[in-house]
Amino acid sequence: MIHKGLRVSTTHLVFYISTFIIAAQLWSLWRQSAKGGLGLYSHEPRDFVFDADKHANVHTFSHEQCDSSFPNLYQSLDQAVARRQGRKVHIQDIEIRKGRCMLRLMIYGGELFVVDSGKPEECYVTNGNERERILGTLAQIDRAISTSPTSDPSVPNIEFSLSLDDLPRRSKGKGVFFGYTRKEGREYDDIWMMPNYAYWSWNYTHAPSWNSIRREIGAAEDALPWAQKDPRIVWRGKIKMAELRKELVRVSAGKEWSDIKPVVINNATDVHTKDVMNLRQFCGYKFTVQTEGTSYSGRLKYLQLCRSALVTHPLEWQEFHTHLMRLAGPEVNYIEASENFGNLEAAMEYYKTHDKDAEEIAKNSYETFARRYLTPAAVTCYWRRLFWTWSSVQGYEPQLYTKDKEGNMVMRGTPWTAFAANWPHDPSIIP
Repeated sequence: MIHKGLRVSTTHLVFYISTFIIAAQLWSLWRQSAKGGLGLYSHEPRDFVFDADKHANVHTFSHEQCDSSFPNLYQSLDQAVARRQGRKVHIQDIEIRKGRCMLRLMIYGGELFVVDSGKPEECYVTNGNERERILGTLAQIDRAISTSPTSDPSVPNIEFSLSLDDLPRRSKGKGVFFGYTRKEGREYDDIWMMPNYAYWSWNYTHAPSWNSIRREIGAAEDALPWAQKDPRIVWRGKIKMAELRKELVRVSAGKEWSDIKPVVINNATDVHTKDVMNLRQFCGYKFTVQTEGTSYSGRLKYLQLCRSALVTHPLEWQEFHTHLMRLAGPEVNYIEASENFGNLEAAMEYYKTHDKDAEEIAKNSYETFARRYLTPAAVTCYWRRLFWTWSSVQGYEPQLYTKDKEGNMVMRGTPWTAFAANWPHDPSIIP
């Protein structure tokens, strides 16, 4: 006979058995996740395979996952370190000039601080979009910090400065800082490339977020086979920004293979205003054109979201990803025209009879950029690698606190959250 205190009803027995089964299943799922079986949180690169459809907007990749997913992304950072030839960056190297479109920032204890905003209200950047540049860049940095996985070491404490200008040396003639672009030459050796602010948002292009326009263009590409694309080459832009743009319009005028037109923005009386196109429309063509302007052109990354064959003159200005452009070989992903586009007609006549070659170039570009190296996941991986690479040459220890004139300890920087919420006003003087 079972002792009364040990008797278990049928209802209780079913409950206990069910609980055990559920617990066993949860344990199995956890073990599967820990081993990478769910396809996201594996810490072993051999167990993780990047899938753009699943992981393009995931920002929590570990170092190993970033390396295995984007193995060729970090060349500019390796070169930046190599150019220093073992020399450390000193604190005076990162000082900024007021009113020159620069910020001095600090990452300390996993938090982003604005040490010096450099009088952003005096920034001379054209289009009046200094707010968009500042907040778009800071938001990307913060996201890279806050999404850093706990499996990795904490983001290091670093202090650095950056330029928001399209011509980074216009911000500061000497010194070491981050910039959106650089070109070859000793003058630019100390500029470390960072992703453009539009990888967060760029209202001027009607792109509320980078991933939203990437996803939207991707869906349109899935619905538009190559054979149904407009066979012409397309371009829109302001010709006054560079002489080569005028040449592009001249050599293509009246050609049946061309939909190349200059545009004028925000001038209803100008005949070229009607020719303005939305970025998404460019992807409906088999061929697109990239042209530089003041320096690099912000259009490049958007054109690389298209499954179209990109045509460009030899590029002088680099971005953090442009080393991935391939002119020849099995991975060829763009077509290079001459400096003044004098051979553009010959190129278009060639690809008119070699359509498969053009389609292969378009496919390679789309797979390389839209579906891998320009995904939000890749951009965040690049930012975190930038932090770690900078820390390897940093010759000082960032200090969050300092003494004021009265000897009191005060914080040197403003948390970026307060800076963003109150910009362009200084949070420290708001009553």
